[in-house]
Amino acid sequence: MRRDGLLHPFAIALATTLFAACASTNDDAETTKKEGFAVTDDGVRIHYRLLGPADAPTLWVGYPWTEGWDRIMQELGARASGTGVHQELIEALTAKYQVLYVDYPRGTGASTGPLPGDLTPETVAKDYVAVADAAGVDRFVAMGYSWGAGFGIHVASRTRRCAGLAIGGWPVLEAPYAEILEGSRAQSTSLPDGTAAQRVLGSNTNFYADIVGSDWDEEAAVEFMRDRAGLLYLYVGSEDVGVPGLGLELPIAEPIIANRKRLEAAGWEVDVIEGYDHMNLPLDAWLPGVLESLEGKSW
Repeated sequence: MRRDGLLHPFAIALATTLFAACASTNDDAETTKKEGFAVTDDGVRIHYRLLGPADAPTLWVGYPWTEGWDRIMQELGARASGTGVHQELIEALTAKYQVLYVDYPRGTGASTGPLPGDLTPETVAKDYVAVADAAGVDRFVAMGYSWGAGFGIHVASRTRRCAGLAIGGWPVLEAPYAEILEGSRAQSTSLPDGTAAQRVLGSNTNFYADIVGSDWDEEAAVEFMRDRAGLLYLYVGSEDVGVPGLGLELPIAEPIIANRKRLEAAGWEVDVIEGYDHMNLPLDAWLPGVLESLEGKSW
């Protein structure tokens, strides 16, 4: 259905039909089966809901598809994706999968935090596992975009509880961590103290600072994830250069395209979606590919 990074017209029609069908027939799948808070070892309470069929494989879904993150984006003066998009996504996913829908990162939605020093990749990995434990989920495929893709990479490189990834908008190899750290730091220090946006953007800065200041090894991470071949999916708009409007012009599509063959040899499926950038990539451009990559698989 997908050739040379282009979305087959049938996939678009399929996605449209699926979304419409979900909206009218998926009431039971959307019903919250379980809701609560995971309490981390440092005392943060992370809010989650467990949705969809209980006997299906689980997808871990948080940033950027939550109302809590939308509120942060609005504080930053940027366009939020909107609750309609979130609902459409969750409806499509819960047609076949159990969804662990999480107010993440810390400090968004009903989740508390962030704490001083948050977030580090190690903290994120512990948080994902803590939420899975609280919800009674053994293994999960982590979904994410942009910062959320970075979360997924660092979770999957630390625990095999993360059975796979369906991520977009961030490179697995040759990621521009130093460049995004500079932009994130400039952005977070320009925000008024005490606002939710300032706190969460501060944790964004800490996340990248910890990576840049550590011995993070992308090659070792790819090797560690090799045993999850077939459940590793990476997508990107061909024109993705970050978010210039927020002072974050970054090479994102370029290193993904350059390392495509290396990733595919390590078990990844890489989809370059022609004509889109970081901020204009709609659901019907990338979600059919994610669903197709997961079809018939369990974890």
